[in-house]
Amino acid sequence: METKSANLNLIVHIDNRLVHGQIAVNWKQALQFDTVVVVDDALVNDKLTQTLMKMTIEAAGLKGYFATVANAPRLIQTLAVSRPSLFPGRRRISQLFIICRTPRSARQLIEGGISVEEVSIWNMFKREGKHKIVGTVYMDDTDFDDIAVIKLKGTKVAIQESAFSAKRYL
Repeated sequence: METKSANLNLIVHIDNRLVHGQIAVNWKQALQFDTVVVVDDALVNDKLTQTLMKMTIEAAGLKGYFATVANAPRLIQTLAVSRPSLFPGRRRISQLFIICRTPRSARQLIEGGISVEEVSIWNMFKREGKHKIVGTVYMDDTDFDDIAVIKLKGTKVAIQESAFSAKRYL
């Protein structure tokens, strides 16, 4: 089961913070998405953090969903189905902004059958064993291995500070 991004308008972003104000304002304004899918195994069981993130999502006028990595491909396919438009003879497909905490989650999503043209990265925090790449992006060998697999699947990977900043391809 492979889902083609050209038909689904998928945007995948890696950010340790997941949902925050920059996503709800800057990224939404630049990319015009209407739905946020947060793919994170730990967050699915963290109702308090979900509630806080839902407040940000809803304040931005977006729809929001939380999914495990294993369940995300099915959810994404369900959300990306074209729906009737207000205009006769036209169909509407939601623009999905998919957020993963780590390159591993993005890799698993892609390996789960979701075809994505590009993954953007920002806010991968400094932790023991991680090395600064640029700005607030710190990675270790595992992150680089996951990115290598993502690229082998034909997906471009770029570090991008904001939706309006230049991309630095890896």
